[in-house]
Amino acid sequence: KWALSIMSKYRDKFEYPENPASAEEIQALEKWLGTDLPSEYKKFLLETNGAETPIGVQEPDDSVVLWSAKEISELTEAYCYEQYLPGLVAIGSDGGGESIVFDTTHNISSEDWPVYRVPFGDLTKESMVLLAENFNEWVSSGYSLKF
Repeated sequence: KWALSIMSKYRDKFEYPENPASAEEIQALEKWLGTDLPSEYKKFLLETNGAETPIGVQEPDDSVVLWSAKEISELTEAYCYEQYLPGLVAIGSDGGGESIVFDTTHNISSEDWPVYRVPFGDLTKESMVLLAENFNEWVSSGYSLKF
């Protein structure tokens, strides 16, 4: 019963959900992070290991692409976040030039990591746009990109 309630929470909101993340993929990501993921974000990954475009939420030109557990570490490193904005962890993009990130520097608890949008080509604090105070709030806002 619990699995069914989770299944409808995220999968139904996206046009292109991926297969669920494995426990091993989640553990590898948390080991790479050096801490636990926010619990609701972990549920998202366990339901759909990455997904694209919430249905009917964004403007036609906007998209939300949330990466898989494996892609998060690979792409955060590939885009050199640690070099330019240490403590940011990229979890996806707008399907174009903007990334969606957790800021892990704000709070001790991952439950309180703010969600920001920041351009891939301008990884500076000045270019960061706060999307939500945490993942739960961002989900409640309909995955708003605030353009």
